[in-house]
Amino acid sequence: MRTVAVVVALAIATASLASAQIEHLRNDETIAKIKLPAAELKQIISAVEAIAFDSPNSWEKELRARRISLGSAPGLVLQGSDLLCGGTGNCQVFVFRRVGKDWLSLFQAQQAPVVEGFTFGPEARNGIEDLHVIANSSAQKSTHVTYRFDGKFYRASK
Repeated sequence: MRTVAVVVALAIATASLASAQIEHLRNDETIAKIKLPAAELKQIISAVEAIAFDSPNSWEKELRARRISLGSAPGLVLQGSDLLCGGTGNCQVFVFRRVGKDWLSLFQAQQAPVVEGFTFGPEARNGIEDLHVIANSSAQKSTHVTYRFDGKFYRASK
């Protein structure tokens, strides 16, 4: 009986993720459009440089950006658009939360996922909404992962 309950819960969670509006950042959502002060932009680009899998000639041209609410904190989601993308349409995604005057990355070095799309919530851990991502492995296969905030960083849930 317990196994049946776990299977049903997993099926509901998978259906919920599949029905959620998976998002990606559009080409017109440039980092310039979110109008960050120069010091904040420098802080964010420095953090992205530390965790990105490659370095483009221009971070301002490479990154797409959107202001979001993470639940208890304002946030930013950034997504690569060219160099930080792979052949299957997946691009590296970065999430930041505002703490005081600082923007803190929610991923540790080399941990920012490379994905087709993402969505946040509805559940939250430590006040920060869960991040759900989908990544294409091939034309026929995709992978779904949920990241949960542990108080400092997002961690892939098991």
